[in-house]
Amino acid sequence: MHELGVANEILDAAIEAADRHAAKKVTSIRLRVGVLRAIEPENLSFLFEHLARGTPAEGALLEIVEEPVRVQCDACGVSEVPSFTWECPRCKGSGVSVTGGDSLSILSLDIED
Repeated sequence: MHELGVANEILDAAIEAADRHAAKKVTSIRLRVGVLRAIEPENLSFLFEHLARGTPAEGALLEIVEEPVRVQCDACGVSEVPSFTWECPRCKGSGVSVTGGDSLSILSLDIED
């Protein structure tokens, strides 16, 4: 369950940002999570909620934007697919390389003074 480590890192980043801005509360966190990270959004939200108890991030809304897998096909260009693939979803060619879908980043963080 690697979501626990990810939830802990998100919480640390949120608390650090709140401290840096002398904020009393973190109200929401928006994340981009690539499907190749194999993170279950429900598990991540549950664990974050549990870890955030008693911190400035308690009760913060965790919004997760899933990033699809992006492949670059030598024959027809870039496509987005729901999961890892060895072939192009358009032309079924095998000359593809994965160019996206593995991100894990905080897009925005809302805090209250």
